[in-house]
Amino acid sequence: MNQASGQDGTTDFWRKIERFLKARTLVPVLGQGMITFGEEGQLLYPWIREQVASRLGLDPVPPSMHELVCAYLGNNGHIEDLCIEIDDLLDTAGLEPSPLLRALASVSQCSLFFSLGFDPLMERALNQLRGAGSPVTKSWRFSLDSVATDLPNPATSGTLIGYLLGKASPNPGYLLWDADAVEFVWQLSRQLPALNNLGRTLSENNLLIMGATFPDWLVRFLLRAIRQRPFTEGSGKNFMLADTGHPGMADSIVFYDSLRRGIHVLPQDPLSFATEFCQRAHALEPPLTAGVAPGTNLTIPSMEANTPDGFIMISYARKDAEPVFRIVEKLRAAGCLVWLDVRNLISGDNFENDLEDIVKKHCGFFVSIISRTTEALTESYCLKERSWAAARFAGMAESRPFYFPIVIDDAPLPPRNEPRAFSSISADRALGGDISDAFVARIAELQMRLLNSAAGKASLPQ
Repeated sequence: MNQASGQDGTTDFWRKIERFLKARTLVPVLGQGMITFGEEGQLLYPWIREQVASRLGLDPVPPSMHELVCAYLGNNGHIEDLCIEIDDLLDTAGLEPSPLLRALASVSQCSLFFSLGFDPLMERALNQLRGAGSPVTKSWRFSLDSVATDLPNPATSGTLIGYLLGKASPNPGYLLWDADAVEFVWQLSRQLPALNNLGRTLSENNLLIMGATFPDWLVRFLLRAIRQRPFTEGSGKNFMLADTGHPGMADSIVFYDSLRRGIHVLPQDPLSFATEFCQRAHALEPPLTAGVAPGTNLTIPSMEANTPDGFIMISYARKDAEPVFRIVEKLRAAGCLVWLDVRNLISGDNFENDLEDIVKKHCGFFVSIISRTTEALTESYCLKERSWAAARFAGMAESRPFYFPIVIDDAPLPPRNEPRAFSSISADRALGGDISDAFVARIAELQMRLLNSAAGKASLPQ
């Protein structure tokens, strides 16, 4: 690592980061030392350690998660029980991402993130900023308790977060102590050549690692596994680490600096560094705001409370939110009234009853978004919506346009999960949400006729 201490080194460090941001080749890698929660930005992992130690009756609280595991196993505990406690804690504590994580999620130049922690907080921050709370972020994990699957293709996945060292679950398989660390490094090194997307992503992007907090030996082995080649060989891409000073930091800087192979380190508090990183990224390009589809500047559309019946109902799976936002934005740009459940159902509504009422009584047109996601579903609200639409369609004249299927990816046709009542209706294909002008013009005209007809009936003398 070329040390970036001193004014010249720090300036060079930031110059590289800004260049990679502009080229969209920078991938943030979040270590446990910068995962914070709550409006005050409390560090998550010391809090987890304290809470779990209390649950397990360990007093005093061990100074690290590794030592907590050792103490618990030394008392005849089982690693499975420890995993259950951690999973339950993260599931029930109601933790919210800190302002810093939300700021990182708003960096528009980054759509791919990796985590070295096992918590879901950055994923939650991404969903809050990029999906108004809906789970638009795709996630992937490398686990020790299952056969590794490849990382989804980042080029076609929208916002994506990868858990390089596993994600919390009731079962072992994520990094808790040094024994897991050895296995993760070994398995990554062994399996990366067969994981094409993961290997290519790690080798073709510039990685910015913030707050790793791991022992220096683990950082070195992890970097070696990710590089997929000896340290003495150049990789063509940069590894940049921002971490607070620790007893081995001086030795690390000497070691990496002697290699001169695109590895740079800035010995700085990771929270302060991440704050400055967000400020610099936002200065280069405006940050995303809640409800904006990343990379598109499309806002999640909503309607006024007094919108008349006859609006276009969009039925979709939450994982398909980004292409759906594009479709809705284009429809609204043409003057269409569109209903989307992300913003139009507020907390406290009777969710299922309201959805059924909207489909069966109030919407004028029903757009069914079809994808590989919807085709794989066996139970979902969007499938219920389509069955309600079929029930309403049964009472309509055959000449009345109502149901419009749109396929947004390479899902095969005819679709399997659509109601049989609509089997004779041809689907439009709009890859990635790129709906045709002809479709927009057609449904806009149909809606205008319907609304005008309804207004004419309302004005008739009683």
